[in-house]
Amino acid sequence: MTSESPYIRREMEHHPEPEYINDLRILRRFIQNGSFGYRASDDVIFQRLKTRYPEAYNTFGKERRREVLEKYKYSPYIAQVEALPDSEYKEKWLRDLKELRKIMILFRLGYGGYAMGMIWGKLKNMHSEAHEAFDKDLQNL
Repeated sequence: MTSESPYIRREMEHHPEPEYINDLRILRRFIQNGSFGYRASDDVIFQRLKTRYPEAYNTFGKERRREVLEKYKYSPYIAQVEALPDSEYKEKWLRDLKELRKIMILFRLGYGGYAMGMIWGKLKNMHSEAHEAFDKDLQNL
């Protein structure tokens, strides 16, 4: 996560002004530290940069989403379910578990809304044991 963003590298080629690049790096740092969506910081500097560079804000949010989903792709709980013998319910169960985990990650990243909340609630209630296991896996997120 500490490597230079592809977006910043592209911007450096077209707009090498140090102040602009520094602003982008600061904005990215805020987002990498969890300030995105409904979890956005109230910090004046962050709000100014977010307003001034909306394209960068969205791009950095997408980059972080992709990085985090990749990092937390593996789940020991899901691996246990995948190791079970095939049954008529196994595929749906696995789809539900993967969706629940993805939604939990997205909520922690600041994404979400009413529809996602409804899906999360349904899956959480259907798979409470999995929810607890995922909650432990994702504590440091």
